[in-house]
Amino acid sequence: MRFVLALAVALRLAVPASAAGEAPEQTVTAIEPQGEQRVEPVPAPAEQEVTALDPQSEQQVTSGQKSAVRSGFETAAKVALGVLAAGVSVGVMLAEVILL
Repeated sequence: MRFVLALAVALRLAVPASAAGEAPEQTVTAIEPQGEQRVEPVPAPAEQEVTALDPQSEQQVTSGQKSAVRSGFETAAKVALGVLAAGVSVGVMLAEVILL
């Protein structure tokens, strides 16, 4: 069984290499510029205005507690994503084994 697998891999790698044949000769052609290029500086944008915030308009930072329901949904989503990824991984592996 291993011999057949090794033979299949060797044939799969050898067939494209033999089908390519010899590469045609390549040449390099110099391109002469049509004219000189000019570099012009880009003007700086207008200055930005910075204003101070008064204490009433500052952002309020909260503790950011999650509810138990939200935490449960996030955990279930992580588990579902992990199971889906494992299924895809196993499916691709089986497809490679069958098609190789």
